[in-house]
Amino acid sequence: MSELKRLVISSEETAASALDYFNGFHDGFMKRIVVESRDRIDEDQSQSCTGLFDVHIDFAHYNYADGAEPFHPHNQIVRAEFRDVQDILFDFQSGYLGNTIIGFSIVAASRGRLELRLSRHCYLEGERRHELREMRLITFREAVFAEQAAGT
Repeated sequence: MSELKRLVISSEETAASALDYFNGFHDGFMKRIVVESRDRIDEDQSQSCTGLFDVHIDFAHYNYADGAEPFHPHNQIVRAEFRDVQDILFDFQSGYLGNTIIGFSIVAASRGRLELRLSRHCYLEGERRHELREMRLITFREAVFAEQAAGT
């Protein structure tokens, strides 16, 4: 594999470029999700509650777009770090077909933020069919997607 990529996302344009490189993480899954609060207790025992979080997601993924080396190692991890996160709306109900990702999109949100959206298949039991659904996961200010060495 060539040099490991590290892509910074701070606009819709840089997001489109990164998601294009990673093929929207199609057929990958989220192996690890960490939500870390920016709140703290100060020395004087007062609390500083910011309402901000950092979210770290490890994607198990090797199905890259054209132009990247085909089929990176089967145990490839892409670590995404989302900074200044608000509006956390993860929805992993049992009706979703496993944890397989159909694709991600990143669009502009209010207050100069970006919004991470996930597309997945949802099984509608009453109708006995699958439906493609897109859901908002988080809003954030900046993200970094970094390939990890295989096996880490």
